[in-house]
Amino acid sequence: MPRLSTLKTIRQQIAKLEAQAKKLADGEEDKKRKAILEVGALMRKLGVTLEDLSAAPVRAARKAGPGAAREKKKVSKPVPVKFRNSETGDTWSGRGRTPRWLVSEEANGRTRDEFKVS
Repeated sequence: MPRLSTLKTIRQQIAKLEAQAKKLADGEEDKKRKAILEVGALMRKLGVTLEDLSAAPVRAARKAGPGAAREKKKVSKPVPVKFRNSETGDTWSGRGRTPRWLVSEEANGRTRDEFKVS
């Protein structure tokens, strides 16, 4: 019998959760309807039409908003090579962590200046 009791409890929980979900969805719809009515009233007050909303200046203003930074991608230019290992062809721009090949060469007594590109 414990199994039937558990199944009954689960079904009651499901019904309760579905009721909560419906209540939340209805609340969201009410908020949406209220917002639409407020926007419509403001549009009528200012004389704004749907055609005005689809005009280019509105789209340009939207692009200049907070999301504009995400739309523009910074194009990075390649950084010139400052160090080159003539034996292996390995290169390094001098930025970031020192590459393993250069660390190894320095550990073997060579200097960084030996690999500097003129």
